[in-house]
Amino acid sequence: MKKLFILSILFSFVFISCNNEPEPEPEEIRAYCYLYHFIPDLEDVLWEVDDHGLPEAQDYAVQFAGSVLLETASEEISFTVKHSGTNEVLISQFFQLEKNKYYNVIVRGSKEDPALLFREIETTHPESGKVKFQLLHSLAGQNSIDLYMGGSTPDKKAVSDLAYLSLSDPFEVADYDARAAMVVTAHTEEYNQDSVLLSSIYNEMIVTGANYLSVFAPHTFYPTDSLLTFWLYDLPLD
Repeated sequence: MKKLFILSILFSFVFISCNNEPEPEPEEIRAYCYLYHFIPDLEDVLWEVDDHGLPEAQDYAVQFAGSVLLETASEEISFTVKHSGTNEVLISQFFQLEKNKYYNVIVRGSKEDPALLFREIETTHPESGKVKFQLLHSLAGQNSIDLYMGGSTPDKKAVSDLAYLSLSDPFEVADYDARAAMVVTAHTEEYNQDSVLLSSIYNEMIVTGANYLSVFAPHTFYPTDSLLTFWLYDLPLD
């Protein structure tokens, strides 16, 4: 049975042999996963990884980070998401994990029709003076979107025509553009102020050389909450 260990919880075990010399420990084979819950109407969900449940429920929009112990360098692992109140299985799927690689695993959609997104994280460093992003569109009822960074001219369009529930390919932008302004619009061939859905300016939290997952989604799990948020999560780099 595999186990997902939350990285913020550290366990330390020391095994001593009868002659007081440490026994050699077998090399652990691990893959690393970042879990996200973006299902409206559900305050939290329960995760199981190969039938081993995480120790606590995951709140909406919270990132869980952990590692999966593998038996071989490449192994098929099941990920199951359950309703935290009824323990009903919402969705369960197998994914191929590989040793020392990093993955995003995102449950999104609706509680009636949930979907799991599984994607290996690109951990190469961005070019000097740039920031790496991936964008997930998770706003129900909204057709495809565009993302502008640092302005509204065509050269500032970082993502174009991203469909609902889709995750963009990784892209890089100049750090000063990302800090200056990030604007999400309904998809149009040319920038249209009337199509703006969300804008964020003076983004001082953006770090040069960082790797981020960004999610365009409601601010809370309440479907009637009209406030939108550009969620930002740190991802690993080599």
